[in-house]
Amino acid sequence: MQDRFIDPRIFSVGVMYDSLKKRLSLTCLTDSEGYNRMVVSPDINRPGLCLSGYTHKFMYDRIQIFGETEIILLGQLSDQERKSAIENIFNFPIVCIIITKDLKPPEDIISAAIESGTALFVSPLDTTPLIHDLTDFLGEVFAFHISLHGTLVDVYGEGLLVMGRSAIGKSEAVLGLVERGHRLVADDLVRVRKVGNSLLGSGDALIGFHMEIRGIGFVSISELFGVGATKEIQSVDLVVRLLDAGLVDEADRSGLEDKFMNILGIDVPMVEIPVLPGRNITLLLEVAAMMNIQAKDTGCSSAERLNRKLIARMGRKKLREEYDRKKDNSSE
Repeated sequence: MQDRFIDPRIFSVGVMYDSLKKRLSLTCLTDSEGYNRMVVSPDINRPGLCLSGYTHKFMYDRIQIFGETEIILLGQLSDQERKSAIENIFNFPIVCIIITKDLKPPEDIISAAIESGTALFVSPLDTTPLIHDLTDFLGEVFAFHISLHGTLVDVYGEGLLVMGRSAIGKSEAVLGLVERGHRLVADDLVRVRKVGNSLLGSGDALIGFHMEIRGIGFVSISELFGVGATKEIQSVDLVVRLLDAGLVDEADRSGLEDKFMNILGIDVPMVEIPVLPGRNITLLLEVAAMMNIQAKDTGCSSAERLNRKLIARMGRKKLREEYDRKKDNSSE
């Protein structure tokens, strides 16, 4: 399965440049010979220590960022010292170099990059924002991922991962959500990536936004409902398991039992909905999304709030009974 993220196995400098040239406003100062080098790390490196002569444990397998500090350092060196400092960098098979703030690099760096076949880029962005954007992008590319059988849909901004056995009605229920104005992310197989403390889901890049509806076949959601009915990437905020009738415990009727599904080390809230003839599963999915949003905003579910009110009422009733009993005893 090929998802909408870049496959890290083919993530070269050229692929990185094509993906980020607009986002980072990158301009290449060398030819494309270095585009074939592979980006193998989600981290970046600033080579100040290496330029100063300390090459021990130099992280050459990362993208090298030259900011104002590195360029000023090179400008303060003599011609021989600058040549030696640049050689310290290019003696290693570095991935590529990005210079920030539209700073003009010394001609020695450009010559060394061309001679070694290393791609050299420059960006007008400040160093810190560029590092943040680049690190976030690399984190998505190299994130841990897993493929899950289900359907992912954006409901009021909440990512619902609808799961259940084959032919239980996942796609039909989600199709109803799309008809209500919500957005399909992926059907049948969902690629979920762990990015930081969040889970991001996407679909297959080749299949696109097609859904398999039994009895009809494959339908294109973007063609039938418009591009506004689809979304390429969505966080996974709630798992909804559709179960055959009789497989959901009676205790679940109260909604007081918290359930979770662990995905890539992150516990995602989960609800289980029994599928019965006549039940409007589309409506129930919509309600589940709204309740999850409400629980995030208030810190507890509506079932928990109702339970607290009932306990408080029982406590008041007990106090009234004790008061009445004491009053009857005193009157005697």
